[in-house]
Amino acid sequence: MYIGRILEKRPIPMKDFDTMAVVKVAQKELEQIQEPQRRRILENFIEHAEAEASGKYEALMASCSRKSQVYATHGSEFTAPQSYEELEQHYHGLIAMNLYLIHFEAEKLVVGDDAVVIEGLVHQLYPGNLLEPVFGVSIEDPDGVYMLTKRTLVTFVFDEDGKGAGEHAWTDSPTTADDFTRIAPDQVPAAFYANPLTA
Repeated sequence: MYIGRILEKRPIPMKDFDTMAVVKVAQKELEQIQEPQRRRILENFIEHAEAEASGKYEALMASCSRKSQVYATHGSEFTAPQSYEELEQHYHGLIAMNLYLIHFEAEKLVVGDDAVVIEGLVHQLYPGNLLEPVFGVSIEDPDGVYMLTKRTLVTFVFDEDGKGAGEHAWTDSPTTADDFTRIAPDQVPAAFYANPLTA
C-alpha cells in the first residue's frame, strides 16, 4: 500500500488523532491479501497494534515471540530491548508512563513473508515532564502534554510461528524541541488521564 504522495511533516490536529489509525490501514490491506503466511503476520501486526494502542499489556506481550527479540533504533536515542524479558520491561514502562498513545499516519505499508514494513509520520503524546530527561529538550510547561511528530520507518520482523520478533526503526533526524507541539488542555484525550496500569 502506498498513498501516492509524500506526507508533509506536521503535527496532526487532535480532532483527527486516532490510536487505531494504523490498525485501520492494516485491516484494509489484509482484505487484499490471500497468501496464508502474509495474512498470518499481518494479523499478528494488527493484534499487536490494537493492544498497544489500548494499553492492554497482557495482550501486547501475547503478540510477541518468546523465542527471539531483536530491536534496533537508528537516528534515535533509545536503548532497544534484545530479549522477551527486556521487552516486557520496555512495554510495561511505555504504558505506565503514558507513552502508548500513538497515531501512526501511514504512507506506505508492505507485507512480506516474515516482515511488515511501514513508513509515515508518528504522532506520539508525551507528558511534558519527560521531555528533558528523555530527549534533553527544554520546554516552557513541564506540566503540559506535547505531541512528538517524527518521520519514521519501522520494519516489524516475525518468527517461524508468525509472532512478532522485533522492530527495526529509522527516524529522519535526532529529536529536537522543534519536533514537539504543545496540546491545548481541552484537546488532550481522556485516555491520557486514565492509565490502564495505574488508574
